[in-house]
Amino acid sequence: MEKAKREHCPKCKGTTMINNVYVKTGENIKIYVECANCHSFVARYSLLTYTSDKPYEVLLQKLKCLEYRSGKKALRELEEFDRCVESEFKMVKSLAEQQEIKTVEELIKEKWEEKEE
Repeated sequence: MEKAKREHCPKCKGTTMINNVYVKTGENIKIYVECANCHSFVARYSLLTYTSDKPYEVLLQKLKCLEYRSGKKALRELEEFDRCVESEFKMVKSLAEQQEIKTVEELIKEKWEEKEE
């Protein structure tokens, strides 16, 4: 299964969101999504990892404990990581524009049902 969806406010149906990022030692990162139009709570996500528009910086942080004998090898890995993130972002945007209208909960349920088969 491969699907994507744009987040919609359950109250006003808007698609402009504010992500409130909550970081607490010993816990996964949590994103509390707020509607930018009516300021209603929309959703909460728990993240294992986070990548911003500077994916190479995130990868550097992940790799800081590893030693590379070759700077070229490290650079290639950083460039590949950046390409993968950008490519996936474009694909998800395209999928979200094409998919039928379902709630995030319905998409997650379908994913778990597929996994059980």
